[in-house]
Amino acid sequence: MEFYIDCGNTELIRHYINNFNLKGITCNPTILIKDGGTIQEVLDTAPEEMELYFEVIATDHKRMIEEARLLSSLRKSITVKIPATPEGFIAIRELAKEGIRTLGTAVYSVQQALSAAYNGAKEVAPYIGRIDNMGFDGVKTALDIHRAFTVQNVDCAVFGASFKNVAQVNEVLINGVNKVTLSTDLFEKYLTDANGIRAAEDFKSAWKSAYGTEHLFISR
Repeated sequence: MEFYIDCGNTELIRHYINNFNLKGITCNPTILIKDGGTIQEVLDTAPEEMELYFEVIATDHKRMIEEARLLSSLRKSITVKIPATPEGFIAIRELAKEGIRTLGTAVYSVQQALSAAYNGAKEVAPYIGRIDNMGFDGVKTALDIHRAFTVQNVDCAVFGASFKNVAQVNEVLINGVNKVTLSTDLFEKYLTDANGIRAAEDFKSAWKSAYGTEHLFISR
């Protein structure tokens, strides 16, 4: 089970890296724009060995390949995100020949995922929340992809993305998808259970009522 955050805000990245068992950072162009970050700032913030995912902005395969080569040259731990389009599949196939690791992104269907994997992508990212917004079942689509890869013995993993809520994250994890990337807002919700916090406060309150202190002490 591996958790990533989809974030370009270096302050938040530093916070989650320092305090939680984060596997890596994923970014796309709109996330970097929204968070006011840059690829270089993410590189400067994340440890050298941490897994990083950056996305090309080109839409034609020749420029995708050029951008992917540039991104992969920045650090060994970088996987390049390539849109799961016909042009993207051409780029993925060529990059696989060069040993550049890719993830097929912006996946909305099983056939997109299978096409990306067939051409050499090592991971695919179904956009679960966005699929829901189109009137379909995003979790079911992600799990159908996972089952197809398993049945076909495909060397490609599902990397769940674009979640709307904690329930969706739990559903894909329970059913065998072991990599997910969350917005920082959703990751915070995932870490926070109000009942657990309330119970911890109750324990502290009971101790204070009994002993007049909030500090743990042991008498021998």
